[in-house]
Amino acid sequence: MKKFLITALLIFSIAANVFAQSQSVKVIALINEASWCPVCQANGTRFQKDIAPIIMKNPQIEILKNDLSNYKTKASSLPSLKEAGLEEFAKNNTATGMLYFINAKTKKLISKISLASGDEEIKQEIKTAVPKG
Repeated sequence: MKKFLITALLIFSIAANVFAQSQSVKVIALINEASWCPVCQANGTRFQKDIAPIIMKNPQIEILKNDLSNYKTKASSLPSLKEAGLEEFAKNNTATGMLYFINAKTKKLISKISLASGDEEIKQEIKTAVPKG
């Protein structure tokens, strides 16, 4: 009986932790990129170095990459899009070199910005997309 209670508490603790983590994500940042995209080529390294770390440090934002380079990369992006509930959104929003901010609960677009935008513009868009409180 004691073993059962410990196991039950452990399972409950893990489930509560997963639930809490999922509740903390308010915004999904979806990056549409492609190897052939001039905007991605010109801004990808800068984005990875200067902007992606800011997004990844924010527990309210989940970042996803949608690689539209070819059929194979599209297929490899699909499982994470499906898991996030963004398969339909991604199908209807195929512009490359774009960063989309999507409400994690409703799956509705909050805003979008080109990766060609300046760092300060993108940082401001991040602040605007994440709800206060």
